[in-house]
Amino acid sequence: MKRIFALSLLTLSLTACDKPAENTRQATAPVVQCAKDTDCKGDRICEGGQCTSPNPQAGLVANPKPPVNLAPSAPSIAYQPVLISGDGIGPFTLNGLEINYQSRAGVMDVMTQVMEEPEYATYVVVEKAYAFGPNKFVLVISTGESGNSCPATTYAVSFDTRTESVDGKTSIDGCSEIVESLADGNKLIIKKDGASTEVYNGVVQ
Repeated sequence: MKRIFALSLLTLSLTACDKPAENTRQATAPVVQCAKDTDCKGDRICEGGQCTSPNPQAGLVANPKPPVNLAPSAPSIAYQPVLISGDGIGPFTLNGLEINYQSRAGVMDVMTQVMEEPEYATYVVVEKAYAFGPNKFVLVISTGESGNSCPATTYAVSFDTRTESVDGKTSIDGCSEIVESLADGNKLIIKKDGASTEVYNGVVQ
């Protein structure tokens, strides 16, 4: 009888010792808040059963912004030099102070769209000529203009045979009579003794 009583006391003691540990485990166990992202409010996401705010820096690292490229994308065509043979420059003809083009309406002088007063030019020379595809041409034209302190004024001119007109022109920086050019794909660089001029895709800006 004494043994049975002793065993009963031992069993009660062990049970009493186990209960606080069980309660402690229940108290420290995290409460499951979610099973998926839609269980969370706003833009919070479900991670390990807890609703947490997303890390904005992680998105920036995973999706960095691409570098900005100011140059136009290169098409499949590239600049090709046009042979200057005597007075002939591709579809153009140099005639004294005129650069003539045979349009559908008749012969037109390109210089009337380049200079405000072409009659005051003392000379006209086509230094360089490039074709960009079948319809676009870039001419580098040097002129001597009365009253101008520079011995040579040089223009970059783009001409479109579809519209039969000059669609862009600019003066090349510098007074030198020496003109250099370099064509690289869809990029054309024209330079005298000043800042260089870049022409993309056959259109002077």
